[in-house]
Amino acid sequence: MSQKPSSTPPSVSPAAANSVGGPGTSSRVDSAEWKVLEAGSLLAQFGSYGLIWLNQDLTVEDTFGPLVSFVTAGEPVTNSVLALIGLEQEIVALKEDTRRVLELPAVAVISNDTRGSKLNFTLFWNAGRDCPMALAYKSASQTELEVELSKQIRARLMAEAEVTATSKELARANADLESFAAIISHDLKAPLRHMRQLTEAAFDTSGGDPAAIRETLRAIEGQSRRMSHMLTALFDYSSLGRKYEAIEPVDTAALMDDVKHSLPETGHRVIITGQWPVLSTLRAPLDLVVRNLVGNALQHHDRATGNITIACEEQPQSLVISVTDDGPGIDPRHHQSIFLPFRTLNSNSAGASTGMGLAAVKKTVEGAGGTIAVASDPQTARGTTFTVVWPKVLRN
Repeated sequence: MSQKPSSTPPSVSPAAANSVGGPGTSSRVDSAEWKVLEAGSLLAQFGSYGLIWLNQDLTVEDTFGPLVSFVTAGEPVTNSVLALIGLEQEIVALKEDTRRVLELPAVAVISNDTRGSKLNFTLFWNAGRDCPMALAYKSASQTELEVELSKQIRARLMAEAEVTATSKELARANADLESFAAIISHDLKAPLRHMRQLTEAAFDTSGGDPAAIRETLRAIEGQSRRMSHMLTALFDYSSLGRKYEAIEPVDTAALMDDVKHSLPETGHRVIITGQWPVLSTLRAPLDLVVRNLVGNALQHHDRATGNITIACEEQPQSLVISVTDDGPGIDPRHHQSIFLPFRTLNSNSAGASTGMGLAAVKKTVEGAGGTIAVASDPQTARGTTFTVVWPKVLRN
């Protein structure tokens, strides 16, 4: 017959306390023990815990507290607590050592009122009544085991993400090394070959005109300076991405104004237009990118006057920054090679340029997680636009 769980403790007097502890319980309960019983009763009424008295066949004999309302007296407890199925012998074996308990954390119970709820169970043997009992109490949202497993899973995912990022960085570094090896084997050999040729010419004219020898030595000195500049540029290029680490609030409009007013005086007009917000980013790399693009447009312009426009369009995830000039344009065939180190298309400016400006720009933009593209109109052969997509949130 179904029996509702008691809403009050099974003992409200010293005599009733005997029914909880069993026949061996003393009939005299002092005030301290009474307070404990009273506190236990209140906790049970609040649903903090519940008690289930079981027969040795694990049918429910009695209950105490609304927390265990999901079981019914006279029915097997395994009907409501499926986790106990198969543990019958272990539960009965508790009789052999009444100090031993069986802990079952976060056990799902079957209940019409508390569907999907979980409770912790502690099973022990009640020597006074010679029967097993179950103490049920509320389970936290996660057990200690679940919390620990969750921590370990998160730590593993973080470690895997770090390894992946490190692997990508290593792959990028290896690609840079291969690129540098190719540069050193090709581009840096050019001034060395020229110096060797000049030296041989100087030996051939050792008995000749001293003025010619001095001219040859000046040419050797010029090639030496050129090589020094190339090595310095190469070092700066390899250091990009490691120099600048501080993310700070940057007023991009003010930054563009600084770039504009720091440019050398020429007959070209620099126009700033578009939306330039304040965002947290890397000031120096963004400055480097725009300054180099504008400087490149000024340096390679083929007319004494012209316009260079710096524009910005703010998008949800990024800033789209464009630098447009009305110069000679760039043949689409060279749109990829101009971003390689030591590449310059204007032979007239070769002495003033190491050909590293656009390579540094591309590496800086990609290091921030952005992209850069170039466009020129092959029909008019005039004007070039460099478009930089600069992310608002920088990657690590």
